[in-house]
Amino acid sequence: MKRLFTQLLLTFVAVSSLQAQQMRKINQMQEFDKRLSQETQTLQSIESDFSQTKYLDVLDEKVKSKGKFYYKKSNKIRMEYTSPINYLIVINGGKLKVVSDGKKNIMNVNSNKMMSEVQNMLTACTVGDLSKMSANYRLEYFEDAKSYLVKIKPISKTIQAYIASIQIYLDKKDMSVYKMILSETATNYTEYEFYNKKFNSLKNEAMFAIH
Repeated sequence: MKRLFTQLLLTFVAVSSLQAQQMRKINQMQEFDKRLSQETQTLQSIESDFSQTKYLDVLDEKVKSKGKFYYKKSNKIRMEYTSPINYLIVINGGKLKVVSDGKKNIMNVNSNKMMSEVQNMLTACTVGDLSKMSANYRLEYFEDAKSYLVKIKPISKTIQAYIASIQIYLDKKDMSVYKMILSETATNYTEYEFYNKKFNSLKNEAMFAIH
């Protein structure tokens, strides 16, 4: 079980960037909260390409991947890696499916408190719906002319065993997530960038099926 948690969370790891240092802290949250609430309320689906850059200190190199990301309200996520290997993660309600090397693993998320927390965290991070973040995290907000940045640190020691910090970058034009950075340690990280995004056009429910 712990190995599966680690495999999933290693997919979402990173360190602070120079961009974060250049942003100013937001003290008045009204405008941010209002815009984010408006966008998440009207958001029904997302389709996008993504690129992933992962660094593991034991390998001393960056490993790059790419794939397709899909989200459909409520709580349905599909991350489909297409290069350099095929790898699939599907979250649908209380279930999670991972397919790697042709081997399928299905879990009931609701039966495990930690996995349920991970599910809510991933939904919040990839979609930008911060209402799903529990009291187990401390959030700070920053901005520049084009972006918002939300820095997230877990308070729970259980979660800290897997995640050191999270960063979510939101485009001010549409409040969508264009970059996601999470760190497992100070030296092991992964950075995701989302592009070619389409909103509220996804019709295919079958891609989220878990069986």
